[in-house]
Amino acid sequence: MSNLPLYLQPGRIGSLTIANRIVRAATSETMAAADGEVLDSYVDLYRRLAAGGTGLILTGHMYVDPRGQASRNQTGIHRDGVVPSLRRATGAVHESGGRIFAQLGHCGSQTMMSSITPVAPSPVPNAMYAKQPEELSTAGIEALVRAFGDAARRAADAGFDGVHIHGGNGYLISEFCSPHANTRQDRWGGDPERRSRFFLEVYEAVRAAVGTGFPVTARLSVEDSVPGGLQREESLQRARLLADHGIDGFETTFGVMRSYSENIRPYVAVSRSQALRQMLVQRWWNAEGGEAYYRPFARDVRRAAQVPVILVGGVRTTGTMTDVLAAGDADFLAMARPFIREPDLVRKLEAGRTGGVECVSCNICLAHDGWDPLQCWRDSPTNVIRHIGRHYWTNRRNPQ
Repeated sequence: MSNLPLYLQPGRIGSLTIANRIVRAATSETMAAADGEVLDSYVDLYRRLAAGGTGLILTGHMYVDPRGQASRNQTGIHRDGVVPSLRRATGAVHESGGRIFAQLGHCGSQTMMSSITPVAPSPVPNAMYAKQPEELSTAGIEALVRAFGDAARRAADAGFDGVHIHGGNGYLISEFCSPHANTRQDRWGGDPERRSRFFLEVYEAVRAAVGTGFPVTARLSVEDSVPGGLQREESLQRARLLADHGIDGFETTFGVMRSYSENIRPYVAVSRSQALRQMLVQRWWNAEGGEAYYRPFARDVRRAAQVPVILVGGVRTTGTMTDVLAAGDADFLAMARPFIREPDLVRKLEAGRTGGVECVSCNICLAHDGWDPLQCWRDSPTNVIRHIGRHYWTNRRNPQ
């Protein structure tokens, strides 16, 4: 029996052995050119994360179709021309001994791009931005299924170790899964089985493109936060369906949301000295704190689908990491914001560090999206203060 803490012991996803149970969860990078091709800063980011010991890296979501772009300077995987630049990133990861999955996505109606008329399963105004999307035709849906498959082929060609399908957080796949966002009455909506069709066909297109031995996982919406939205039992049925078709694992999260703070909660695992700040932030954002806030989602999906599950959402202390893994509630532990502050976090854990991470989940780092490269506010406070005024109050506030 290993003397290593559970979170530093190896695990498996499909055919791939992961050196430890720590996953860098996806977050937008804003490190691509206008055409979606990644920049040197993107390559450097993933080189640092791999050198820092992260067992598995999930990229920020890459758009598979031009109308699926969520924000400016987002990474694209929508055309063959981006493959050489992505190959530089995977090469840098592998040189440092890391493993990296490409997260494939389409924003649906949830876009900050004013130049794009968004598309969705139904013309339901977006719950966060109140944008009115165009309803996809059957031909348009089928074209997007093919786009996911083509993107998966490019990911394999670029040297990624696996594909992670973005099926959560109010983006296109989660909209198809949601009775709030999908009001269709054709083969793509109307009951849980038909609401699952798009997700299943996307998965099958991805699987056909990469083959049976290539790891394919997905971010899965478990519940919506809007009235009339997705309920957990429907999601568990969907997880079983995808597992029966051979998916290799899930990462659990919210689906359609009213605010980003419902999914990226502020000031989790704070100390007593930060209690007042936490209370004020929770009042302002109308969001709860609390560590490992998606643990019930992960536990239920793991039991229902019997495939590895990645727990994301406020994992902040080694005590919680150990407890989650020992209880069998998840197989891997994912963090995003802590790695913005400490890309070498896993090396510190390997050296014996215990307790909490440096990140306080202030959420100011979110202000970068679509404006400037990903960064921790402590490294450039002047920039971040400028972005708060420019970005949060114009694009991120709840429009309802």
